[in-house]
Amino acid sequence: MPTQTNPAVNLELRSAGFVSGGLAATTTVKTVGLLPGTKYVSLAPHNLSATTVAVSFGLNPWLTILKTTDGGATFTDYSEVAQNDLADSGVVLSSLPTLANGGALFIGSHVQFRGLQIDVSAVNATANLLTAEYYNNTTWADLDDTDGTASGGAALAQDGAYTFASVPSAWSAAPLETIMGKPNEAFGSTFVKPVAGIRTYTQSLYWARLQLNAAFDSATTVHQIHALNRSVSYAQVSGNVPHQQSLHRGQGGFGSIEYRTDTGTADLLVNVGSGNGYFGD
Repeated sequence: MPTQTNPAVNLELRSAGFVSGGLAATTTVKTVGLLPGTKYVSLAPHNLSATTVAVSFGLNPWLTILKTTDGGATFTDYSEVAQNDLADSGVVLSSLPTLANGGALFIGSHVQFRGLQIDVSAVNATANLLTAEYYNNTTWADLDDTDGTASGGAALAQDGAYTFASVPSAWSAAPLETIMGKPNEAFGSTFVKPVAGIRTYTQSLYWARLQLNAAFDSATTVHQIHALNRSVSYAQVSGNVPHQQSLHRGQGGFGSIEYRTDTGTADLLVNVGSGNGYFGD
């Protein structure tokens, strides 16, 4: 039987999140992305407050994040920039139109997820509502979402968690090209499968579709979109025993880590290694 082992040598080691002294953990869920090229991760809590027993964590799945403004005739793939936590251009959602006008954000993963952790770099100031649907192998159905990014009647007006009331049992994995071929698909007549990145559209993923009832303003940009794990039955790590493992970052693997304390506060050291390669930044 094959055995997964940690790399004997990491050609590069870095800290995820780039925070000296570790990431501040509280009872509120936070996330951190994995650097491009990550093959290994180590999590070690320290500075636990008197009431803190452990830090809980989940390894979150990679998200495929696609934006269209023309009914699927073209897509922009933001999967990498939304999950690498680097200071790049981010996910540009400026003036994203309503679904009826050809605008939507499609977010898929190889496993279901319970929501999204969103870090907004340029807030939306236009009054609107962001809603999410899941694909149930027949059509899009409501995800019953709670938008923690909403403020003053505007979506993506602040950082926050965009969560679903539950992970639907009817949520089905399907290729995006198959979904677009359904007779009841709004973008079916305008969808064009790209020549590049064909695997993105042909692999079976659990897709969510985010749409607006009014377009974003002309300067809306998101820095990070991380998955929230489908389960909150977290793994835990204490101050005495760090967690270490090899992993695959990217499609079919992992994109981020979520973490929180049981009670009190702590700092979490998240170190990542490149295995026998180098980080891709």
